[in-house]
Amino acid sequence: MYNKKLDKTMEDRKLNEKESLELITQMIRNTRRNLDAGSGNMFLLWGYVCVLLTLVVWAGVGLTQNSAWMWGFWGIPVVGYLLSYIFVRRKDKPVSLYIDKVLNELWQFMGIVCLAVALMAAYFHAFEVILPLCAILLSLGSIFTGVLIRYTRFSGLSSMGVLLGLRMLFEVWDKSSFLQILPEFVLVVILAMIIPGHILNYKAKKENKNKSK
Repeated sequence: MYNKKLDKTMEDRKLNEKESLELITQMIRNTRRNLDAGSGNMFLLWGYVCVLLTLVVWAGVGLTQNSAWMWGFWGIPVVGYLLSYIFVRRKDKPVSLYIDKVLNELWQFMGIVCLAVALMAAYFHAFEVILPLCAILLSLGSIFTGVLIRYTRFSGLSSMGVLLGLRMLFEVWDKSSFLQILPEFVLVVILAMIIPGHILNYKAKKENKNKSK
């Protein structure tokens, strides 16, 4: 009699463990869908804003030799937050899960740190370190996102972004031309934000399509 009760208890425990794993898997799947917002995907939005404004600054400085174009980088947070606000208002708000909240707080923290880096660098007149440090922070944020939602491709691509960011940092310390790190920053954003954003879109649409069948 005791053995039967023990077996039943163990079966219930296994079932609970199985249900817990299924629940975690479902939460991760839902978080992937929540990250996908079609044209409003935050990875793509911020990625393309960073790339386009960096290219504008690069072209402006290269063609005019006027460093005033560097102020264009302050357009990244302004345009990025404005477009984010517009897209979030237009989009139906999904059910927020614990992992969603963690990711949201993670990227808010990364944004605050990037802004703090920019302000401190401006205060100490060390403008050249802003892009390398922000490149590293963006890549780390993408790596953590990939770990949380179990997308290994994120880690691989974003790890390359970290390495490129470190290379940029060494280049500015070596007194290399600041213009030379601009295309490298664009490449980091493509690896850490744009490609992962398109992966999220593709995966989320595929999962939604399978779910509707």
